[in-house]
Amino acid sequence: MSQIKPMVILAGESGSGKSSTFRDLDPATTLVINTENKPLPFREFSKFKNINTRKYKEFNKLLQELKKDTKYKVVILDSFTSLTEIIGKYTDTVFTGFEQWKQYNALLQDAIWDLKDLDHQVFVTGIPEYMETEPGSVKGYIRVKGKELKYGGLEKESAIVLWTKLIEGDDGDIVDYQLQYKPNRHNSSKAPDGLFTGDLANSALSIIKAIDEYYGND
Repeated sequence: MSQIKPMVILAGESGSGKSSTFRDLDPATTLVINTENKPLPFREFSKFKNINTRKYKEFNKLLQELKKDTKYKVVILDSFTSLTEIIGKYTDTVFTGFEQWKQYNALLQDAIWDLKDLDHQVFVTGIPEYMETEPGSVKGYIRVKGKELKYGGLEKESAIVLWTKLIEGDDGDIVDYQLQYKPNRHNSSKAPDGLFTGDLANSALSIIKAIDEYYGND
């Protein structure tokens, strides 16, 4: 039986603990697709295989190569937000008029499907934006340029959407970083019933272990 490895989406503001979630992964079996072109915020990052890319064709070629890859177990896209900018720049350069948006939406959807098709455990990070759902109440979703995938377009492609949660001490300083997996009216968190229990640390290794146990992966 093939393994079930649903793509994991990590959402949160800059500095809220998204990228540090990957600090406990094995550098030898982890690949970082770095569309942000900046180091991830943990000491051992220099040991990870990191590929900086700011061009759509480079990104797409890498995804196609990964479909045949057996070296890596985990693939990280940091970040989806920057990927939308990269694809937008490409379509603005190559196409004109309405075709720009048509191709932008098509290439972005293809990129999401290609990430989901990988046999690796895939993590995708993203910056949120907020929409007013009712007077005085807002809900956050991964930021996406354009209308077709805006406000939940990426989230619907995955069963696991985790939001960062900062834990403050009595003095207001941050004392811990956690991840939210239960949905509420303010963000788009979700996870299969029973996958996680209690507080969830921002630990990719713990997330992968929970996924493997839940789906019976060897």
